[in-house]
Amino acid sequence: MAESIIESIEKFGLSRKKKSAKLFSKVGIVGCGNDGQYIARVCSSYGMDVIFLESSNQKITESLNKIEAMMDSRILNWGATESEKRAVMSRIVGTLAFEDFKECDLVIETVPTTGKGRSFEARKEVFEKLEEVVYSNCIIATNSTAVIISDLAENLENKKRCISLHFMINSVDSRIVEITKGLHTSDWAYEKVIQFIKMIKRKAIPVEESVGLISVRMFCVFLNEACEMVLEGVACKEDVEELMLTGYGMRFGPFTIADIIGLEKTAQWMENLFNEFGDARYKPNPLIKRLIRHRFLGKSTGQGFFKYDEAGLKQEETKLEDILK
Repeated sequence: MAESIIESIEKFGLSRKKKSAKLFSKVGIVGCGNDGQYIARVCSSYGMDVIFLESSNQKITESLNKIEAMMDSRILNWGATESEKRAVMSRIVGTLAFEDFKECDLVIETVPTTGKGRSFEARKEVFEKLEEVVYSNCIIATNSTAVIISDLAENLENKKRCISLHFMINSVDSRIVEITKGLHTSDWAYEKVIQFIKMIKRKAIPVEESVGLISVRMFCVFLNEACEMVLEGVACKEDVEELMLTGYGMRFGPFTIADIIGLEKTAQWMENLFNEFGDARYKPNPLIKRLIRHRFLGKSTGQGFFKYDEAGLKQEETKLEDILK
């Protein structure tokens, strides 16, 4: 009878120390609004475990329900299956405690944009709390375009692992991520995040540190000019949209994009840009301010530049002057 060989299996275990530094097996998200929900779904779709932090159990449930609704939409419109949905949802969990990010390879801050100064301080606090709990090789990123990553990381001991990682979420076809190194971001952290972006089948667009990056700076001027033409009577909003859709092959026109993003968030972007650059072209157009005063904030409220039903579908066109009476 052959002699049995008994060997310990511990050396084959995937301990944290032996785990490949290139493997993104677990991603954390701080704040699970629209941006966080999108990032959670995408990461989970590519086999990563996702844990997101919210301020209450009710918000955790709401976020999970919205991610599930995203998957239902993909089943209905993009050929996804029920089994894919179950797999995606099984990899996403919510938490109320920063301590639960301890095992993450990457944590992305997606704190909602609020009033002047408040969102920056809230994000800095998030970065400081994360440094207290995550491992030294965990990347800490922000999804914000409104702040400079070097400023967010200034109080951290390990600034080299901090980076800006902005997901474009306004279209299902938008497979672009803007990536920005801070003054202290290491090449190791940058290359690791580039690999992460490739793993989720997105294209990385490198951008130097600048408030608004490329996407927000371009869009804010674009939207302001479209609003100005409507106010001047050059064209109605429907014709401006049609020209951009058909003439330039855009998926959405400027007013539809603003409704998707939300007018309050868009106006805050514009104020941030104006405060940074002092250029009047970034100031929110009076038409945007007027809609916000009427609480016409976009798709989320069922009314922005356009009207929407409960399913978020655009309704029969209505003249702005009629809406704002």
